[in-house]
Amino acid sequence: MEDKRMKKSMIAICLLLCTAGMSAQEVQTEIGPQEQAPQTVVVVRKETPAPMPVRKGYDWREHRQSVSLSVGLPSVYSTAFGSHSWNFYIPAPGSSSGSARSDIFTGAWAIDYGYNILRWLRLGASVNYECWAGNYRTHDVSVVARVDFTYINREHVRLYSGLSVGVGMHISQYASGAVEGFYLPAANMTPIGLNFGNERVFGLVETNIGSSSVLRIGIGFRP
Repeated sequence: MEDKRMKKSMIAICLLLCTAGMSAQEVQTEIGPQEQAPQTVVVVRKETPAPMPVRKGYDWREHRQSVSLSVGLPSVYSTAFGSHSWNFYIPAPGSSSGSARSDIFTGAWAIDYGYNILRWLRLGASVNYECWAGNYRTHDVSVVARVDFTYINREHVRLYSGLSVGVGMHISQYASGAVEGFYLPAANMTPIGLNFGNERVFGLVETNIGSSSVLRIGIGFRP
């Protein structure tokens, strides 16, 4: 009797465990696995800054040539000796005492060309024109070769001195229609000259003693 009761008890416990296991499996099937929430991925892009432009340093060899146009006051010769650069005295027509100086000065003009063979040395040429007009008219033209010695040669400033030697021509035109002229040597010294501006376009201020304007200003260009 005892064995039968034990068997029945064991069978009842087994049935009970089986029923509980089946119920738990059904609940798990109905609920299903938990779904994971979508994750947001943030991508941070590190931007590389654009490289700064590298400015090339000043190189005088890139702009060796220069051309300039200037105008200024009468030359030292004209101021000291009369209405032109090389004659000490020309009597005005119809005057016993006369005066070499005419009435109106139209300017001392110059065109210059230079070429830097070295940073401190520039060779070139100049054409100078000077005119007085009044009771009679005088013209002075000179063509000279020049050499300039540069003390400061920077991108925005050039400081120099120079010497010039060449040939000049003086022409006188009288009211009667007579014209006379002659050739003479021309010489000039530039104690101080200044170029200021940028690499291509620059201003010009220059002092001279001789056949060129004693003080002139102008503008120039470097190709």
